[in-house]
Amino acid sequence: MANTENDAKALSEKRTQALVSLSVGVIFICIGIPLWWNTTKVYRASLPYAEIEQLNQLKLRFVTNFKVVLLGLQDPVALKDEIEKKLSKERDYSVVSAAYKLTVERKDSTDSAAVFKELKERTLQELDDYFQQQDNVANEERHQYSFFVLPYESLESNAIDAYVGKYFHCILYNNKDPVKLASAITEVVRSIFVSEEEVNKAFTLASKREFAKDTVESMRAQKSITGFQVSFTLLNSDPDLVLAEWDIESAVQKYLDPFLMKIPHLDITVDSQVLHYSSIKLNPHKDGNTFYLPYDDLPHMINPVEAKLGSHISLYPSLNFVVYVPSQRHTPLYMKNKDGERSSSNAFLSPQWGGIMIYNVERTAIENNTKPQQIAVDMKSVMNIFLSQLKLLLGWKPVKPLDGIEMRLVGDVGVTKWEQESLMRLKTMEYLATSTITLTSLAQLLGKISNMVINDHIQEQVEQALEAIHQSTTALQDGNLTAAVLTAKKAIRSSEEAFFDPSILELLYFPDDQKYAIYIPLFLPISLPVLLSLRQAIRWYRGKDNTDEKDEQKDKQD
Repeated sequence: MANTENDAKALSEKRTQALVSLSVGVIFICIGIPLWWNTTKVYRASLPYAEIEQLNQLKLRFVTNFKVVLLGLQDPVALKDEIEKKLSKERDYSVVSAAYKLTVERKDSTDSAAVFKELKERTLQELDDYFQQQDNVANEERHQYSFFVLPYESLESNAIDAYVGKYFHCILYNNKDPVKLASAITEVVRSIFVSEEEVNKAFTLASKREFAKDTVESMRAQKSITGFQVSFTLLNSDPDLVLAEWDIESAVQKYLDPFLMKIPHLDITVDSQVLHYSSIKLNPHKDGNTFYLPYDDLPHMINPVEAKLGSHISLYPSLNFVVYVPSQRHTPLYMKNKDGERSSSNAFLSPQWGGIMIYNVERTAIENNTKPQQIAVDMKSVMNIFLSQLKLLLGWKPVKPLDGIEMRLVGDVGVTKWEQESLMRLKTMEYLATSTITLTSLAQLLGKISNMVINDHIQEQVEQALEAIHQSTTALQDGNLTAAVLTAKKAIRSSEEAFFDPSILELLYFPDDQKYAIYIPLFLPISLPVLLSLRQAIRWYRGKDNTDEKDEQKDKQD
């Protein structure tokens, strides 16, 4: 009886030990390991990879609205059919395509004979301003171009086919041939107002879908930039002899601010400085009483000048505009252009960097003075040169002249209405292309490297960029260019903030094999006793089953 009790007690103890071992093993395997794995893994918020992948097949289609106003007895139906026929012949642009919405209306000359007679006495420049007063509000709000066909023919034998003003319209003489009239209208729309070739090139180059050989024109402006830091610097070589002064604050308010108001989609900040005793170590050539710098030596001015400018803290790239007052022993100093002739502006432009202008001071003004001669810099001439350079550095494309089409330009420092639209259209394409390639690159990078962190704010930036891209493409299809460029600007900013977020690299140099190398020395001593106890529990359970089977067989035999 005592043996039976002892056996039952021993069996109960083994059963308790087995249950404890199984409990420890279950907790270790089912709770401990998953808990450790989830607390040490890299946090990766889910991204819309499918939507990002579709950006590789993104094709843009933008709509341009324009109308033709016939001020005579021309047939509007025949002209509209001819224009639509020519516009229907789409050019071979695989990624970016243009669509046009055309309306043709006619004003009967019998009801407006006095007005038409007055128009005939005006010059084309006067007509340009006249039609702007009549039509400006509607066109600027709807981004619509207008073509005014005059009710009379030109008396000149070599009359132009079209006159492009500085606003949103074009003026044409009456032409009884609708084919020729339609050709002139179509050419102005496609090559000047819209510039389909440049628009397509801007997108394909920014998205790396097409590679072209770099030229000075293609490298002049920085691509896909949403803002710039513009710095004006006055370098005075001999302050002991000449004390150059400039009223840069008033010049910025008078010349630069009106110019910047025409490009609200670019964020531009301005600063200025004056540096004395800042001579540039150059060896100009002497020609009589003057000195000159050959064209090939001009690039060598950049490094010594840039070393004196200092650095400006800004989120945007800098554009430097330098007025250099040379030393008296090298005065007057002139630049020579590529043809070996003296530069009319005495200034040159460096792509993506800025421009330098040499400002000479008359030697006769300081010969007999013991004190430094105070010289006021002519800010009008300086700002005119710098603004013409700024236009090129911001990305304005000079329009190629077309046969039979005259354009009313407003000077190098002025910007026409259609030039503003053209730059907005180019920037929209650059922003969309860059944001799409940035998002696809980010998705590919995160897919290849699994231990990169994806925090929630990165997910939000990616989603905002995708939404902005869709909004911009929709605005392009609706013909709303202002909304398109602003949302495209938001897209490129959100995509780049996500791509360059420093939190992505937090665990880049802590891969999984290092994690195992750190935790195995900790878990191995703990896991061995647990595994051995599990082994003992399993063996006990199997031994118990064998004992029960033997007892059952013995009972059957009895």
